[in-house]
Amino acid sequence: GSGSGSGPSSGSGAGNSLSAARSDPTSAGGGRARHRSAAAAAASAASSAAAASSLTGNTNTGSSTGLATSAGGGIATTTSTGFVSKLLLLLTLLLKIILYPLRKLSILIFPPGPYDGITSKSCSDKAARDFVATFRKYLSSSATASTADASSSSANPFSTEGYRTTVNEIVSSASSSSSSPLLLIYLHSSLHPDCAKFCETTLSDPRLVAYLNQSSSAGGGGGGGDMIRCFGALTGSADGAHLAQTLGAAAYPFLCLVGVKSSSSGGSSRSSSNSRNNSNSSSIVLEVKLKMQGRKLAILATDSLLAYLQTVVRQHDAAMAQENARRLQRQEEAMLRQEQDREYRETLEADRAREEARRAEQEREEAERRAKEEEELRAVEERENALAKAMSLVGDEPPAGTADTARVRMTLPNGRRIDRRFRADDTIEVVRAFLTVYFHENDVDISNFSLSTSFPKRTYDDPTVTLREGDLVPQAVLMVQDLDA
Repeated sequence: GSGSGSGPSSGSGAGNSLSAARSDPTSAGGGRARHRSAAAAAASAASSAAAASSLTGNTNTGSSTGLATSAGGGIATTTSTGFVSKLLLLLTLLLKIILYPLRKLSILIFPPGPYDGITSKSCSDKAARDFVATFRKYLSSSATASTADASSSSANPFSTEGYRTTVNEIVSSASSSSSSPLLLIYLHSSLHPDCAKFCETTLSDPRLVAYLNQSSSAGGGGGGGDMIRCFGALTGSADGAHLAQTLGAAAYPFLCLVGVKSSSSGGSSRSSSNSRNNSNSSSIVLEVKLKMQGRKLAILATDSLLAYLQTVVRQHDAAMAQENARRLQRQEEAMLRQEQDREYRETLEADRAREEARRAEQEREEAERRAKEEEELRAVEERENALAKAMSLVGDEPPAGTADTARVRMTLPNGRRIDRRFRADDTIEVVRAFLTVYFHENDVDISNFSLSTSFPKRTYDDPTVTLREGDLVPQAVLMVQDLDA
């Protein structure tokens, strides 16, 4: 596409020089623009002179300061330097105040033209509509003379919106879908007779118009898809002058097919084929695919121009298909990485949960083991304390024949009988203490027991009751029941 465009863009030297000479007054925006530029230049020159004088004054003052300091008058020189700086600043402000009304007066005397201001959407849209109106004259005459289908050959393929709006729509379309249409730019100069000839014979040809309409979603043609958007501008408009300078238009008519994308999407910027245009605080990159201008474009046959356009579109579609394939592959790889990361996180969480459960089970078992050991130690300590207390309560057995004694026979659960004499004033607690010591010394596994008599049936639960009070004097039989059996 680039190679095919370089041939038609060469043209003759004389024709290019004449075209450039004729395009200068139109691209400048008219005589009023020159008057306004002169007034603005005068105001800028005055401000620059004031700034230069301020800089010179500062430089001279700095030199005098150095001399005065070397001579020993540093304090006086510093004071004079501050005074001069303030004086120059005051003069600069006065010049700005004086020149501001002149600038406003120049705007009143030379008001902006209908195409002035590339950042004005209303002016840009008006310029686009004016070009479409100009092109419709050639289109209507060509459609009248032709017998082709009027539905596809008489519709205007060019956008009625300004340049910035058009490129922003292309960038938005590329970001929201997998396709990125090309932008066909045509610059028309009314001062060039070749432009009128090109519009009459080639640009308004029903075959070319039908192809552009079918290739553009704005044209209303069906089956072609959104492959090409068309934008035309007069060289006297701000958009036309801007594009002529940006794309390096040296002769007219000028036709260029470019790829449009945002600089944030990547891509290198080449001075020969790329240009940048700031729009809505975002940079737009124009990548030139096909460029034709001058006499060779004016005499180019419609079939040849269609062949050039179709070749570039096919190459662009192939490049977009490869880019979409790479984008889909990157998306699949990203999704695969996300899935792998998710599975890894799930596995890691499961391992962490199992480790926490295992640690919690170990801690629980350790706590149970410690509790059991503490319980066993406490039981042993309680038994030792009970044994020590029992040993302290049990005294020597009274000899036989001692007055105020009670002979008590204690029958164990296994049938063994134990006879022992106690004093009549000994309490039930002493009897229980004797049994506790006996069980310990004879390895009898009884720790929790009760004492009772069979006839009369009575249970001795109160350890403070004496044997006399319990009717166990002079002799009695106590049954020992193992409460844990």
